[in-house]
Amino acid sequence: MKKSFLFAWLLLAAPFVQAQEIQPDEVLPLEEHEGPTVQEFYSYMQEAIDDADWWSAIDFGQIVLYHFPDSPFGQEIPFFIGMAYLQLGQHELANESLSEYLKKSTSPKHFEEAIDAKFAIAEFFREGGKKRLFGSHKMPAILPGKEDSLVIYDEIIASMPHHELAAKAMLGKAEIQAYYEDFRPSVETLHLLIRRFPKHELAAESYLRINQVYLSQAATQQLDPDLLDLADVNLRKFKLTFPREPRIAAAETALSEMKEIFAQNLLETGHFYKKRKQMDASIIYFSKIVAKYPDSKAAVTAREQLVELQASGHF
Repeated sequence: MKKSFLFAWLLLAAPFVQAQEIQPDEVLPLEEHEGPTVQEFYSYMQEAIDDADWWSAIDFGQIVLYHFPDSPFGQEIPFFIGMAYLQLGQHELANESLSEYLKKSTSPKHFEEAIDAKFAIAEFFREGGKKRLFGSHKMPAILPGKEDSLVIYDEIIASMPHHELAAKAMLGKAEIQAYYEDFRPSVETLHLLIRRFPKHELAAESYLRINQVYLSQAATQQLDPDLLDLADVNLRKFKLTFPREPRIAAAETALSEMKEIFAQNLLETGHFYKKRKQMDASIIYFSKIVAKYPDSKAAVTAREQLVELQASGHF
């Protein structure tokens, strides 16, 4: 009730009353100043936070920033506003306030808490969370936020390059890069993670992700034979660094699926030449499948085709 009454009073009296700032150790007699002091507004904000009254906390915090921009209290206010917005699910507004807080001081008191919160925001957008139209809390959340995640991840990586949170940010960044089919940058990000955190659990995950990125690249872009060599080298490094890692099997599966894609491509080419009655060319492609990808499903069909062509007297 006290805060609601105070806020109503402020809205009505703000044009006519000028609040005064006093120092933490200074107490002015009531008759020497009009309206609440910066300390009182700050106290009301803290009470609102304790009561989980997030919008009131934001309102009181913004009053301090507006009326007392040079106050020492003002340096911490954007952090509390950002955390309140986060509690309300206003992720983009929370990120803006936290970024403002981190820029205000070279050694922010709540630095790690702010970075943790920004990471949570980046994860929210990476996992499909939406942004609100025009950045307004009153508008529906329908805009994709993955690109915002990339920006936040880069901020975290730059701010805490050797912290575990940076490793998590690199992994998230690489995932979004692969999502946008920026395959080379995605692999580079994963390699950076491995170099900085060579024995970390996320390094093992990165080895797996690299082969999965190569697989996605092979499935969606023009086939590059170098991808198979790169995936094979990555797998060997994975086994050498983490010999007992169970995720090696998944990396091997990704490589096998890549080989299947390449084998199927050769099979389609072999069928193409066969339909055009260019049997010599067809035999070359079917034979290449058997030689290079003997364990692939395509190799089974290629062998059958070679037997059929041989029975027809083509070789």
